[in-house]
Amino acid sequence: MNRSLARLLFVAGLLAGTLGLAPGVTGIPDFSGNAGWLNSPPLSAADLRGKVVLVDFWEYTCVNCLRTLPYLRAWYKRYQGDGFVIIGVHTPEFGFSGDKSNVQAADKRLEVDWPVVLDDKNEIWKRFDNDGWPHEYLFDQSGHLVDSVTGEGLYPQTEAKIQSLLRAQNPNLSLPPVMALLPEDSYDKPGALCYPKTNEVLLESTPISNATADKAFSNFYTDEDATHKDGAVYLQGLWHLTPQAAVSEGSRTHLALHYHAIQVVSVLAPDGGKSVRVDVTQDGAPIAKADAGADLHYDTDGTSYVTVDSSREYDLVMNKKFGQHELRLAPAAQGVGVYSFAFESCEAGGQ
Repeated sequence: MNRSLARLLFVAGLLAGTLGLAPGVTGIPDFSGNAGWLNSPPLSAADLRGKVVLVDFWEYTCVNCLRTLPYLRAWYKRYQGDGFVIIGVHTPEFGFSGDKSNVQAADKRLEVDWPVVLDDKNEIWKRFDNDGWPHEYLFDQSGHLVDSVTGEGLYPQTEAKIQSLLRAQNPNLSLPPVMALLPEDSYDKPGALCYPKTNEVLLESTPISNATADKAFSNFYTDEDATHKDGAVYLQGLWHLTPQAAVSEGSRTHLALHYHAIQVVSVLAPDGGKSVRVDVTQDGAPIAKADAGADLHYDTDGTSYVTVDSSREYDLVMNKKFGQHELRLAPAAQGVGVYSFAFESCEAGGQ
């Protein structure tokens, strides 16, 4: 499966609605083969007849999915009583993100209260011929597909189509104005810039760039490279590699990554289930508070760190300006799994 890597721009036309389901599929595909439902009893296409249905493929660690949630929450609140329903299809990317308890906790934390079906075996993903997260499929009251949006964006256009479908069934509906774009999503306005950025880094497919240093300790790494390549992962100290992550095995370890972007988020997990502190530095110093991500904390001495207490995406850095930087994560103890890094490079235009 391929994650939707980037914020796609209206002006580039990359988010134009493109209708498409698996060949031969007509109507809303069924949701069989799932691992259960959250926030709802099981639903079928027949149960949804007469409703305007938005099927949202998402993953709770996917930063692009998280950015769509304010709009989904608003639409569900606005139109649920008028015959609109959202079905979230949660298809996991990582082993831990297929755990039902983790998805339930994420639902609560992220205020997702619409029906969510757990697609742990990718059965629904395949039935829709889906190609990434997030991906929204909009169906009318007869179950016909009327719009499909891959990635972030086109929020006003999607909401306008929802309103149009609802009014087609009830012309007398009194509906609110279409929701304005959030400031961080105003990347189609004059003055907006999106710079080239480092590609998403998945530890399952990104080789560790520095070789094992000591054959007596096959999981001991030495980071001796004077210059780090952009988007490459370098380890120091005791780590062990799983099929999807690099997991710290002690203190005095670090993971280094050179990148170019504005924002950096990372999927991290407490491998042993215990909360672990991870110091975070940039260019050899604590992250400046003006450049701190939402999950960053500070000691009284100014040391910047994140507390990895659940398996999720952590917002580490939100630089004021685009640039190249050296990021370093230093777990204080064993048991921190580092799964991925994703980057953002768009600066919104004038408001």
